[in-house]
Amino acid sequence: MKETSKVEINLREDAVIVVKNGVPEVIPKPDSGFGETSIMWQRGKIHTTKISYTMK
Repeated sequence: MKETSKVEINLREDAVIVVKNGVPEVIPKPDSGFGETSIMWQRGKIHTTKISYTMK
């Protein structure tokens, strides 16, 4: 049987949460409020997270 654990998250806040190696990580929003978050996978695991933003 796999080991499980529980974590509380705020469902009223827009966020991207990535669980990597059993640890949840909130991916920060672009500072300008406009942008893109890209997650690259390699062999079924998260390899890289890229955040780009646009200034308006």
